[in-house]
Amino acid sequence: MYTTLWYVNSDSLGVDESIGTRLMQIFWNNLPERLNDPTTFAFLNRGVFLTLDDSPVLEALRILESRGSRLLSCGTCLDFYQVKDRLVVGEVGTMPLVQELMVAADKVITV
Repeated sequence: MYTTLWYVNSDSLGVDESIGTRLMQIFWNNLPERLNDPTTFAFLNRGVFLTLDDSPVLEALRILESRGSRLLSCGTCLDFYQVKDRLVVGEVGTMPLVQELMVAADKVITV
């Protein structure tokens, strides 16, 4: 089976945060229309903010999860930003697990 891992390392798309936050919202809110097969998403660094209770893309992530996609938020990152108690979609992941998924994946997409 062909596997893809989506590596999400920010809550902003691109280098200019003044537009990057909006671009990220547009990206995620449209993704469920284009992605029908379950896949795995790994949220690291500021990417974990997308999986929290106040995320502007929470509904899109819930749709992807309900279709069988796996959403992993870095436990170290959640602890660093002191937001682990606000995680509302997906599960807490570890760096060894993310490494394992990266090595096993046929393709890694960085968002």
